Amino acid sequence: MSDPQLIQYGSLASSRYSYDIVRWEEKADAKGTVEWGAGENGFDERHQLNLRAIYALENIADVGVSLQYGLLAGTNVGQDDSGNHYALSAHIKNEFADFTLYSQFSYYAHNIADETPWGTGDLIPMGAYDFAWPIASTGLIPALSLRYGGIDTSSISWVDSVTPYAEWSTILKTVDDYNASTLVTLGASWTILGALYVYSDLALSDGNFFVGNTGDDYGNILTGVNHVGANGNNVWHWRLNFNFGYYF
Repeated sequence: MSDPQLIQYGSLASSRYSYDIVRWEEKADAKGTVEWGAGENGFDERHQLNLRAIYALENIADVGVSLQYGLLAGTNVGQDDSGNHYALSAHIKNEFADFTLYSQFSYYAHNIADETPWGTGDLIPMGAYDFAWPIASTGLIPALSLRYGGIDTSSISWVDSVTPYAEWSTILKTVDDYNASTLVTLGASWTILGALYVYSDLALSDGNFFVGNTGDDYGNILTGVNHVGANGNNVWHWRLNFNFGYYF
């Protein structure tokens, strides 16, 4: 793995829990080779609009569409320092017996100049958890989520409910050389003693470094990293994940 290691990386606007387009401090040439600490550059989101409409088909499904649009303000990205982003989504909720199925198909795009400090307009830095890395600027995302709510926990006094779920999604990039990024999650949500909420997951992915980054080379944005960008390290990883929340 190329130096510097992941723990040494800096960030300008990625100290957040949810992902956003951010500025970072790196550059890359046309071959994807990263120059660390090259100076602040990138985009920030501005003036975002979100719309959502849902229509209930009685005893059949809830059908909906969503739209997101916003502007991008650039910092040290060249002469063309503005852009925009948008996303369109169609989604359906079906219920049958004790099962609930959520289906969604989305298209998103970040429209920026082709000449950027990281060598291409097909990628754009996005960050969270105090780390930024370029994602694919444009993509298609089909997704499915199936939940089962028919487990009877009345015989267990301290368990109020258990809801198993299985989820799948993949990001299909519009650049032919970029590998798809797929995430499969098998898990269950638990309500315990009326106040403790637990999510227990087994996540499998070939393009999400939150799930795993074994073998990643952060010296190159095109060939080295298992992520939702170019996903050059197209390797499957797995992760056990537990989230706990206590409400009082």
